[in-house]
Amino acid sequence: MALVGRASVVLPYDPVRDQVLLVEQFRAATFIAGEKRPWMWEPVAGLIDLGETPEQAAYREAAEEAGVTISHLEKVTQGYPSSGASGEFVYIFVGVADLSDIRGGGGVAGENEDLRSEILSFDALMQGIDDHRYQDMPLITAALWLSRHRERLRAELR
Repeated sequence: MALVGRASVVLPYDPVRDQVLLVEQFRAATFIAGEKRPWMWEPVAGLIDLGETPEQAAYREAAEEAGVTISHLEKVTQGYPSSGASGEFVYIFVGVADLSDIRGGGGVAGENEDLRSEILSFDALMQGIDDHRYQDMPLITAALWLSRHRERLRAELR
């Protein structure tokens, strides 16, 4: 049983390859709102199960949705992505991972997830941010955090 309104978001980042992994899925709420592009590119995300920590949910969701094993999480922030319209509370992380070693993913059939993923360079991610390609606020938040902390994460490998 999930606690409605609490979710973990994790942007998988490979500091060796300087790449991120995004997932794309249809979002009914944006479709109903009239969005012409209701298939959204996002970080991995999911509701936090009862008795689960935000970190545990982030690790689980990365494996379920993208087939990615996160080696460790970097906390980006936590808060309400749209406090004027929603009571949803999200925990946002960047998850350090080896994106050359992806096993499975695509979501959980019982949760009606229809996902595809894409690995792209950090520069391509930031170009997409600058070009307003992405409309998911947790993704934009995680990408901007990564732009500030990327060199530290890459230096830790040296």
